[in-house]
This record gives sequence, C-alpha cells and structure tokens, in this order.
Amino acid sequence: MTFRKVLIFGQPFNDFSGGGITLSNLFKGWPSDKIAVAFLGHGLFNVTTDICKTYYQLGREEHKWIFPFNLIQRKFESGLKDFKQSGEFTVNHIQKGLRYRLVNGFFYPFLRWIGVFHFASRLSVSDRFRNWLTEFKPEILYLQVSTREEIHFASELIDMQEWPSVIHVMDDWPSTISNRGPFKRLWARKIDIEFRALLEKIDLHLSISDAMSDEYLKRYGKTFLPFHNPIETDAWLIHSGKRVSSGNECIRILYSGRLGIGITDSVVEVASVLESLNNEGYNIRFHIQTPTKEPTILSRLKKFNNVVINPFADIKDIPGIFSNADILVLANDFSKEGLDYLKFSMPTKASEYMISGTPILVYSPEETAVSRFFTQNECGLVVPRHDREELLKAFKFIIGNKEYQEKISRNAVRYAMDKFDAKKVRGEFQNLINQLSKNNKNVF
Repeated sequence: MTFRKVLIFGQPFNDFSGGGITLSNLFKGWPSDKIAVAFLGHGLFNVTTDICKTYYQLGREEHKWIFPFNLIQRKFESGLKDFKQSGEFTVNHIQKGLRYRLVNGFFYPFLRWIGVFHFASRLSVSDRFRNWLTEFKPEILYLQVSTREEIHFASELIDMQEWPSVIHVMDDWPSTISNRGPFKRLWARKIDIEFRALLEKIDLHLSISDAMSDEYLKRYGKTFLPFHNPIETDAWLIHSGKRVSSGNECIRILYSGRLGIGITDSVVEVASVLESLNNEGYNIRFHIQTPTKEPTILSRLKKFNNVVINPFADIKDIPGIFSNADILVLANDFSKEGLDYLKFSMPTKASEYMISGTPILVYSPEETAVSRFFTQNECGLVVPRHDREELLKAFKFIIGNKEYQEKISRNAVRYAMDKFDAKKVRGEFQNLINQLSKNNKNVF
C-alpha cells in the first residue's frame, strides 16, 4: 500500500483516552514520517510516539483568548515538540494545584454555563503553522472535533488547500455542547449551523457505532461509516478464558475506564450494591482501573470498603488484568446529561472486554447503543433500567450461574473476533483514508 501524508487535528495519540487509543489502533503501521498531529498545548500530555513522532503544538500564536481571559490563561509556545536525546518525548504536564482545581472546577464550568466559553478563545492558522504545513505537505486531514473553536479551525484548514478530509465522531457531543445556562438555545442553534457547514466540506464521515451512524443519517443527512476501536485478537486470546470464582474465594469485579461526565454516578451505585452483597455474606472486591485522578470523584468510591483503586497499568498488561477479573462492568449514568452524551457511543473498552473472555455486566439505559448492542448479540448481562434492586439481582444471577457466564462469554469472544479484529478493521480504515480524494466523496 502507498501511504499518503496525514495531518491529524483534534486528538493526539495516547493510551488512556478513548479517542487516543482508537486512533492508535487504527493508524498502527502507518509510516511515522507520513503522519503528524496538531493539537492544543493543554492536551499534549502523556502522548505516545510509537506511531506518530511529529506533534505541532497549537500555542499562543494560534490560540487567542479575549480580554480579560488572556491575562490568566496558561501560555504555550507554538511549534513542533522535541525529542530529548534519551528518546523521551517532551510533553506537557497537567498542573494539579489550586489553580488547576479552580480553573477546571469553577472557572470553565461557569464560562460554559453563561455561554462565554464558545467565543472566549479562537483558533486560527498562524504564519508559523502555515510555514510548517508547507514543509510537511499533508495530503489528507483527519479530524476529531468537539468544540466551537475546533469546528472553525477544521473548516479553515480545509479551505486552505481543499485537502481531502475525514471526520471521526466518538461521542454525541453536538447534543451536549450547549445544554445549560440562559443562552443555551441560542448557542446550540448557532453551533449546529456551523457544524453542519463543516460536515458539508468533509469528504468522509466516520462514527463510533452503528447506532450513531443511524442517528446521524437522520439528523444530518450524511452517511457515517462506523469504526470502533479494533483489537489485536492474538494478543488477547492467550489470556482469554478466566471464569467467575465461587465458594469462599474472593470475587474480583472490575470497572476500567474514565470517570466523569456520564459515568461516575452509575459506578458509585455499582460499588454500593456490591457492598450490600458483601453484607449478605459474599466476598467481593470492586477494582477500579482508571486514568481519572480527580479527588472529588475518587473520594466517592473510596468510602466503600470493597473498592480497590488499582495502580497505573501499562497498556500491555491490560489483557491479563481484564482476563483475570471475574466480572467486567460497563456503566453509564441514567441522568439526561449522561444519556445525551453517551447515547450513541460504544466505549473503547467494549471490544477489549469482549475478547477477554470474562463475563460482562452492562448497567446502562436501554436507549444507549451499548445496551442495545449487548442485548441484541447476547454477549453480556444488561440491566437497562435505573433500579438498584434489579442491579443487585443481576449480580447475584451472574455470579451464581456458570452456564450463563460461559454462554455470554463465548458469544462475546466470537463477535469480537469477527467484527473488531485489528487486521481486518485497520486494513479497511487505512484503505479508505488512502483512496480519499476531493473528487470522490464518501468513499465506500
């Protein structure tokens, strides 16, 4: 295959976020000299460099804040990030002090609530960035956007040279980007118009699930091809096959993934239900494997005696961790905000859960793509209603029913091998990207 040069905007490669992991698995094998990332400085932390070594930091020359916010925002230098002589990539570090908590806990939420966040800053192409683009000579744009300024910047990039472009949507952020505050309807309408205008310029539209593709065809009149996180099945199958413990052995139940919008409340409820089971005589430990470090979120879980916050794990160790668990939990909140944001999403870890061979329990509203998927394919036990007693009964059932465990696990492994195998999915994805052109929109 002849690979073309790709510029990625909106998502760096990493091994902790859904977008970063999916990006890594889809672009694996692409020549590193033919791929580059442009992203804001605050997002260039803990990036991986095995696939892409060229990162342009969109800093003070491209990212402008209006007065008085420009006086208090952290400034990042514009330009390429460098490698140290040791080979270690020089990246930014999240600041976890008082300023970080005030800005992210109060300042940004307030700006979003009053609508200022949508015009308080702007991204634009600087002379430095334009000169670098001239040197790199991208042939294709791959976009993951989720803010108004990213929509504008993506549109500007397309207009510069009319490069063929592809957009990949991970969550239904258009439904939640402006859902609070006195001006929410005004901004929702305005951003919707701007996003639709961007979609008209895009040559290839991708989604994260079949459910999102169905919804976006109705909503935007565009065909979105679903590309979920693919998996290296051979690397997982050597660990696959662990089954639920019984008797007096400790039952290890695991939730893996981020905590935050659309997820935290349901995971806390799972912890509470499992503690109730321990009070009835069960011996359960609820392990949390998460990149989330927010003290306010983790404190809600640490109050339960059965909860274990796992230490950081290298991505190569994840197959063993998932397969050594007795039950894996997928959970989404039942709040309106959580449902709007995650309704059409398939968690990155879903395919990894499935190939692990460990029984899966899904606690998520019946309207969500993940609940419908696991129900239709009988590859997990689904609790689709916000009902504590039903959740408690579901855990008792799955713990005590080996035949059912084996059934859903077999179905999950079989489906994952058929639909999410990296060699197949990655090949389809990379072929689509490579054949993309302005004269061949929505290539199938």
